[in-house]
Amino acid sequence: MAHVLKVSTQVGSVGELGFESQQDIYSFTYDETWQARDVAFPLSPHIPLSGERPKLGTVHRFLANLLPEGRALEVASMMYQMSKDNTFGLVHMLGKEPVGALSFTATAEAAAPGEDGAEFAEPEYTAAEEQDAPPVRRVVPNEELSERIRRRDEIPFPVWDRQLRLSVAGFQDKLQVLVEGESISLVDGGPISSTHILKPESLNPASAFMVANEHYCMTLAASIGLPTAAVRIRRIPEAILLIERFDREVELDPADGVTALRVRRTHVIDGCQALDLPVNLKYERNFGNARAVRDIREGASFEKLFALGPHFENPAHARQVMLRWALFQLFIGNSDAHGKNLSFHVRPAGLSPAPFYDLVSVNVYGDVVEQDMALAYGDAFRLEEVNAFELACFAQHTGTPRPLLARELTRMAQAITRVARDLAQSEVYVEEERDLVERIHDFVMIQVGKLLQLAPEAPRIDRSLL
Repeated sequence: MAHVLKVSTQVGSVGELGFESQQDIYSFTYDETWQARDVAFPLSPHIPLSGERPKLGTVHRFLANLLPEGRALEVASMMYQMSKDNTFGLVHMLGKEPVGALSFTATAEAAAPGEDGAEFAEPEYTAAEEQDAPPVRRVVPNEELSERIRRRDEIPFPVWDRQLRLSVAGFQDKLQVLVEGESISLVDGGPISSTHILKPESLNPASAFMVANEHYCMTLAASIGLPTAAVRIRRIPEAILLIERFDREVELDPADGVTALRVRRTHVIDGCQALDLPVNLKYERNFGNARAVRDIREGASFEKLFALGPHFENPAHARQVMLRWALFQLFIGNSDAHGKNLSFHVRPAGLSPAPFYDLVSVNVYGDVVEQDMALAYGDAFRLEEVNAFELACFAQHTGTPRPLLARELTRMAQAITRVARDLAQSEVYVEEERDLVERIHDFVMIQVGKLLQLAPEAPRIDRSLL
């Protein structure tokens, strides 16, 4: 049985997603009107706007990377009574507002009444009608949000009003919300989309105070000039982290400067989509770090990410941003910086790195969490293994001049030294949060000292040894 979903943006139709369920074959066809537009962009570099047929499995991999992982995927599977492997069905149910500009919807024409797939049918609206539809805000009072955070073991956090609200990839509990001043709302698309990602504290005691952790690391990155999504902590009274979305452009009402009149969605893809990798290859060691398999490195890697050069809008600028992203993880000890933790804006002229997100100090929690890094620097998968030789290997594998690597490490270390202490003493952190942030600061400063020593040594490594 063949099934079809319409793929569109807020300005019009992009094409049709096809799925043959018996043979598990996916296809995508661009609308000719979309291909002719000056503002047209491809879904990804591997689903070209020219209409050239992508490689087998590419469309499926692109879609699967849009879906949540872990518990959220389990919830979606149970709620909609479909297999976690039913990518097409899950994309239909969760695809109205995924990350990026695209929406995936079915129309009454997609299946005749009584046929398989007819349950997917929903009214068809033109882009103009969708944009002119009155926005619907479902305001979430602090008291309700607080209760839902405390009851996450009983009621899955993504489920609100008997509807699964999550369309964001990843493992952590999170929610797409519209933030207008102090008001937090749930919205259903049209002219008004979500503007922020809301994250409550982790339920895992081994990674306590993750809100303060991420806030400090993100603020530190922004303070040294790295392109970083804006974050803030709000207490309801539980601490929540609000992350401003970089795939949304908000038009505010000039009358109050707070109310959103429209929220334009822009297209972004993550590193796995950019590399045409399935989600299970987001870690470089795709089979883990056990002795028998730790030398198998088929997943995302710095070398593969930097090899995206031909697809970049501005290759020199993109490489510089990606280099700083890679090096900053060493300073904060983010061992979980994997292939889906770097994203790219998709524009007609090519890819451009998006602001940084999910910057956390994982290593500060010690051996109760995984210390091996998601992506290797040379052959080093642990912070203590990173030395001048491995940094030189990293530079060679990514095509980075070693003097540039040394300059960037030194510049970043000096910038961190100037701001890290004041940020750690910010009044935004309270009680045990402050203790954790102090530990992160101390950890970062140890890394600063180590990397300042290694920086001038990396360019001196004999090239013949690499």
